[in-house]
Amino acid sequence: MFLASLSGILYNCGDRWRKKNKHLKRSEGRKDMKVLKRKGLLVTGCALMALLMVNLVVTLQTVQAAGETKEYVQLNPALPLADNLMALKGKTVTVSLSSGQTMTGIVKDVKDHLLHLEKLSQKEFYDAIIRIDLISAVEARVR
Repeated sequence: MFLASLSGILYNCGDRWRKKNKHLKRSEGRKDMKVLKRKGLLVTGCALMALLMVNLVVTLQTVQAAGETKEYVQLNPALPLADNLMALKGKTVTVSLSSGQTMTGIVKDVKDHLLHLEKLSQKEFYDAIIRIDLISAVEARVR
C-alpha cells in the first residue's frame, strides 16, 4: 500500500515535470525521469530499511525484557523481623507501627534494631528511621 502510493506520487511528479519542461527534447525528458524514479526508489528503499531496523531493535528489546525472570522474596515467619527486613532490602514495603501509623517506602538498610526507609510514599525527599521493636506488621509484594 505504502509503496503503491509512493510510486503514484513519483508518477505525478513526473507529469508535472514534463509539463513544466516542454521545451526539452523527449529523450532528455525520459532520461531525467528515469533518474528521478531511481532516486525515488532509492529513497523509498532506504526508508524501508530504516523502518525494518527500528522494528528489529524494538523486537529484540521486547524479547530480552520478556526473558528476564523476576526474583521474588518470600517472608519467613521462622526468622526474626530484622532478618525478614534485610531480605526485603531494595524492595517497597509498608510498615505498620504499634501506634497505628503506616509508612510505605523502600528498605535501604537494617542495622542496630533500626530500619531505614527511603523514598517514602506521598512524602517526596523524605526518609525515615524506625525502631524495629515499634513495628507491628510488614507488608511486601512477594509475587
